[in-house]
Amino acid sequence: MGRPTFFRQRIRTEAASVEAKTLLAFLTSEIRARREISLEEAEMVARDTLDFIEGHLLSRGLGQIELPAIAGRSSFMRRGRSGQPEKLVTITVFSDDDAELMADFGVAVMVLGRMARAIEEAWEQDALLDEKRLCLLWPLSHKGIRERLSRLWDQGCLLPLAGMSRKMRERLTTPRAVLAVDRYLRGDDPATIRRELAVSRHLFSKWYLDFQYAVALSDRPAEEIAQAIDEPPEVVAGWLGLWARYRDSKDGARERVPRKGVLPPPKAPPGQEREAFLTLLRQRHGYTPASSERFCQEISDLAYRISRRHRASGQVVYFGVSSAEPPGKSLRDCTLREVILDYVTPEDWALVNRESPQALKWARLERLATSAYAQGVALSLADLGFLLGLSTDAVADCMKEHPKVVLPIRGRVADMGPTLSHAEKIIRLYMDGYTETDIVRRTGHSYESIERYLIDFARVTYCLDLGMPVPAVRMAVGRSRRLVEKYAALYREFTATDDYIFRMARIRRMAEAHPPEKKGGPKEEIQ
Repeated sequence: MGRPTFFRQRIRTEAASVEAKTLLAFLTSEIRARREISLEEAEMVARDTLDFIEGHLLSRGLGQIELPAIAGRSSFMRRGRSGQPEKLVTITVFSDDDAELMADFGVAVMVLGRMARAIEEAWEQDALLDEKRLCLLWPLSHKGIRERLSRLWDQGCLLPLAGMSRKMRERLTTPRAVLAVDRYLRGDDPATIRRELAVSRHLFSKWYLDFQYAVALSDRPAEEIAQAIDEPPEVVAGWLGLWARYRDSKDGARERVPRKGVLPPPKAPPGQEREAFLTLLRQRHGYTPASSERFCQEISDLAYRISRRHRASGQVVYFGVSSAEPPGKSLRDCTLREVILDYVTPEDWALVNRESPQALKWARLERLATSAYAQGVALSLADLGFLLGLSTDAVADCMKEHPKVVLPIRGRVADMGPTLSHAEKIIRLYMDGYTETDIVRRTGHSYESIERYLIDFARVTYCLDLGMPVPAVRMAVGRSRRLVEKYAALYREFTATDDYIFRMARIRRMAEAHPPEKKGGPKEEIQ
């Protein structure tokens, strides 16, 4: 449905890194490994499987949280939170499709799509969001929120916020799903539609297919159609209006106007969702009864593994690379682990600032990185940028503003690229007089790992004090030459001045307590 316009290669690479860790990518890979089918067919099976998992096996999607929104679609009066009637609504802060949208059009469009989706989800649950809640979900200023949403408001998209004036609300009449299909039927380029409405390829295709479902059921009331195809009544009513306008008209792209529509698959009765999914696997994707049963059981086991740990209302699930994975390893060969992350906490509300998002941005960045590492996952800059809705440059700049805090990101944990390694940072903090408790708080590393790095440095110091050359030190301590050379540079720096004489004395006492062991060769470097 149109040729997408791609931005610079760097964005595409970062998006591919994120996309490879999604549940959809995992399912696609597993399906292709088990069945000799094309990538396109595997993705179709994976899409149906993901819908089944998130719709029936999990209490909420991996990227969904429960947020107290303003109760009632008519609660537009501007007031403080204490005076607002609230209700918990389910909001999707990130989804698998977001990586696709980022690859096609960049981070700004992805974040715009997220904000629009959140507003629509709250509206469908008879609630409203306001600018403060959007700032809570994505670290932006009120001005930044308005500037982004104005691109959709100017098109008349139905994206109301609490506190919005009546005059403004009267301009917002058309759901994005209706506007997207309308523009497509008029002959607009699909890529342009998706960019200007912040819509992923999958969602755009879904809307057009659901529009065809609505056309096929157009002899029924809009409310009944809405229940049959799981779309809001106002969207269905808008689509039926488009069908009435274009079916006999010569305007627009005639080849895009469906003649009869497509009948939607029947909805499963309550309690029979598993049987309906088995039928779908057999009829749509050609599974045998035995293979469909086995696949369904494996999917149920996967969902149980994800959901067995309790998730608080503000927590999400994310897949990342195990912190034990070494550098230079292909992402498809790395071990992925799921982690539960506190995306929104009660403390975040106090950090929302209408003028500057910096405090909230840093607090969330630090929390996500350290929490993931504590669960055995080292998030990359691309992961953190995707989760927060920021570019990797913005994430790196935020980290530079806090040089005394060492976040355990993938590049540092695995000593990848030119970034300052986590081991070097830990040693510098220790030499600057920080206690191990301070270092734990600042880096997210455990006491055991911090002690391990300090002992390694102490052993290198012991060998260098004896005048041993680097190759001999490498053999003695059992670490890579690259790491030994890094420690040797630190040794020269700290022994060149009397400022570190007392700390170096402690390091030497560590070496006496833990002298280098006799080894036959180097062991694997700790990542």
